[in-house]
Amino acid sequence: MALSFNMAAPMCGNFFSTDPTETKEIVHLLTQNGLCPRCVLRFLGVGETAVFRSSTEELTQKVISLAGGQEDIFSSLPCPACLGILQVYLENEFINRIAETVQSNDHEFKTFICSLTTPVCSLLREHAFLLLLREKFKALYDYKVVEDIASVKDVWKWKSGPILAGALNAPFENKSKFDIILNFTYEKSDKECSFLSYHSPEVFRKRKKQQKNYGDTYTRTNVTKVLSDMTDGYFQRNYSIPKSSEENICKCDEIRCVHDAVYVAGRYNKYSRTLSQTPWMLDGGRKSQSSVEEEICGPLKQKFRFTEQRFSSSGREDVDVRMLGKGRPFVVEMDDPHRVQFTAQDLLEIQKEINKSADVKVRDLQIVDKIDVNKLKEGEIEKTKTYFALCWSKEPLSQEQLTKLNDVKDLVIYQKTPIRVLHRRPLATRERVVYSMAAEKVDDLHFNLSLSTQAGTYIKEFVHGDFGRTTPNLGTLMEVECDILELDVQSVELDWPPSLGDS
Repeated sequence: MALSFNMAAPMCGNFFSTDPTETKEIVHLLTQNGLCPRCVLRFLGVGETAVFRSSTEELTQKVISLAGGQEDIFSSLPCPACLGILQVYLENEFINRIAETVQSNDHEFKTFICSLTTPVCSLLREHAFLLLLREKFKALYDYKVVEDIASVKDVWKWKSGPILAGALNAPFENKSKFDIILNFTYEKSDKECSFLSYHSPEVFRKRKKQQKNYGDTYTRTNVTKVLSDMTDGYFQRNYSIPKSSEENICKCDEIRCVHDAVYVAGRYNKYSRTLSQTPWMLDGGRKSQSSVEEEICGPLKQKFRFTEQRFSSSGREDVDVRMLGKGRPFVVEMDDPHRVQFTAQDLLEIQKEINKSADVKVRDLQIVDKIDVNKLKEGEIEKTKTYFALCWSKEPLSQEQLTKLNDVKDLVIYQKTPIRVLHRRPLATRERVVYSMAAEKVDDLHFNLSLSTQAGTYIKEFVHGDFGRTTPNLGTLMEVECDILELDVQSVELDWPPSLGDS
């Protein structure tokens, strides 16, 4: 039901002015400059959603009544304030175009939101019209700022949101995870903003250096900043209020659909000594046929149909190290998934599909919230890991030497960045703790070693010393040269994600 603009009714309290004569003068000033009905109401101070949901015809008649009944106050040309967004882009033809684009993208969603990107020059235009009103009606507009005026984006959503909701059979919600992005452009926007570079050259020179595409020189952030620092006099001397013209309209060349990322977590075991955790590329070629990430993400992509993935885990093991026990916690961030509605049983089926791999198995597969992902990295250094290693000694070991290892508790060691990872990690000396060890003889030159250590400890280097870069090390403790032949991670003591008891 459209709201009444009866000048005697409380509705006039929605205007900045409570004086009907003054309101009439404001309407005449704005319409003489070519503003459309919705923009006239915006600059009058109307901010009620229900008002802007009225039809264009109803709003036109209401504004005409505010102007004293003068019929010919509106121009047929595009509005210079909203660049036609609140005119041609509220028509059913455009709404249908959006709905068709969404349907063709084949996303799964329960609710939606629309995000509008408007030309940067619209900031200048709204600023210019506000200054015009401030000049003519100083007492009323002297302390008004752009934020006091309903934005073009909000007005478009208030009007189009319910209509689009009907077309998509889904509610419009401001916090929806499914976003329909409308990119409005105006080819003369940069030219219109160019005078700002003379006022604040350092702002836009810095921007040009940062951007390969100079078309992004003028952004909403830097233009807003410069406008806030600029005097009204400078602005008015260098910027003329745009007039209505056929060319005075923006285009919407891009309608995109994007769903917020979905996060799937679990724990994985790796049983191969030739499988990297993530794709292993060297000099443009693959060093391994697959990876833990690919074994897990392949079945996930088939079901969620996402565009990109980011695989993270609580630490990582080397290619030749197995991950045993209850597995290593991991999370996959899936960008723009087209399928998002999965039950616990659905995820169990995906888990079974992943577990067809001979080398990688997962458990506790579940969808988690973004905020929960932080738990994967929390306590990165504090958590404990346990290992099992098959070691070699250059000389036969005595039981006394092995017993000496068994007595070690809370040994503080210092590790310079290992030579093997210097290409990807900065040079530093890291203090770590070996909490306990247990050694068992296999034969004269071989022994099994179980360790409990602080996360981040380089086990291989602790065993062989890494040319003295790790001190103390196993060799210095037993006074004999040692090396490591095989290594398994037995446990990662991080209670996340929650156990589902499915394996």
